[in-house]
Amino acid sequence: MTNNIKIPISRWNGFKTIISSDELARESLLILNYNGEVLTRLLGTPDDGHELFLGHLVSEGYTKLSDFNYLEKFESNIDELGVHELILEGPKIKDEMFDSKRIIKSSCGACDADGLEELIHDLPILEKDLREIDFNKLNMSLDLMKSEQKGFKSTGGMHAAGLIDYDYNLLQVKEDIGRHNAVDKVIGAALLNEIDISDSILLLSGRCGWDIVAKACRSNIRTIVSIGACSSLAASTARKSGLRIFSFVKPDNAVIIGN
Repeated sequence: MTNNIKIPISRWNGFKTIISSDELARESLLILNYNGEVLTRLLGTPDDGHELFLGHLVSEGYTKLSDFNYLEKFESNIDELGVHELILEGPKIKDEMFDSKRIIKSSCGACDADGLEELIHDLPILEKDLREIDFNKLNMSLDLMKSEQKGFKSTGGMHAAGLIDYDYNLLQVKEDIGRHNAVDKVIGAALLNEIDISDSILLLSGRCGWDIVAKACRSNIRTIVSIGACSSLAASTARKSGLRIFSFVKPDNAVIIGN
């Protein structure tokens, strides 16, 4: 299944309205079924389901990185309504972590949290990464990630997340209509390819919000680079957790937050 859908549209070309077509990013309901029970529901782009599920388990704190090798037997199904069920078996997790009625929206990974304390109380404190950043090489890595964003090129409606090492090699790039899903996918892809996440830098094609910082903390990612802005809660959480954020990164500019 392609992640783009072509639909008929009317288009204003500056002079008149014409009949045309357009490609849209596919957005589907994804049901995450873990050990025979519905763990949660996501709205997102339905490719890379295995990577999405693995990354979500780690980045949302359902399981630890050390338990990764015990996650197995993945399969996916799609029903007649286009709902995708992602099925994974692994170590037992606490019953209270299952929330079959929750739907995580494409635009927000933490929109149903009750308050600030709930958001930050269980995040780990990371060992600070004090290595210097070569901004020329970093911008080259961001350009390379952009060149891999095929979904964005065709639809203009997909976010990307990437991982690079400290030699600025691009290790993984994933896209999704939800920025937090793209992060889950790139984390899961790194796990499947035995990439040391703790020695990697997370690249974002857009802004950096709190939910991305939280996912990075739980995955032991200590440096985030975003092309867009950083939110206030993302900044304060990064400082508390020992993580650093480089936002608004351009060849001649970067805002540095954290250690």
